[in-house]
Amino acid sequence: MENILKRRSVRKFDSSKKITFETLKSLCKAGESAPSARNQKSRSYIIIDDKKLIYELSKVSAGAKVIEGCTAVIAVLGKDPKTLFTPLMQQQDLSCAVENILLAATSMGIGSCYIGIYPIEERVKECNQLLEVKDSAFTFALIALGYPEDFPAFYEREKWSDDLLHHNRY
Repeated sequence: MENILKRRSVRKFDSSKKITFETLKSLCKAGESAPSARNQKSRSYIIIDDKKLIYELSKVSAGAKVIEGCTAVIAVLGKDPKTLFTPLMQQQDLSCAVENILLAATSMGIGSCYIGIYPIEERVKECNQLLEVKDSAFTFALIALGYPEDFPAFYEREKWSDDLLHHNRY
């Protein structure tokens, strides 16, 4: 519960501290441990640590600018919807994977920031070109990663309000 309540979008990273490939791989494993409709395996991942490619990805939208300062990016990809049992559930599958990665990063003291790509066609097209995504797969999201520049980056802030809760009926 603590990781959920302390998770924050981190936008400033310490560029002197690198994340190991094995740690990045474990974050992808956390993503793949998320629920998936009918276990349809609708996702795949790209680990990006090439600074030139990270810089190019930072230009896909104004919100992606944060990527420029991070040390690694995980691209969460959706597989070709035509190959899935329940393609209409793919967006939920992909979102669950993103959240798992964000929470796993927080638990490791790694800062993260979620950058939505899909369903904005221009962003998807540009990311797909930069990442050489093929076979009708598509870039769903980018996750900027790095050790936070500012500490404490993770803290609990009350977001809950009892007026959000309903019982039995709306």
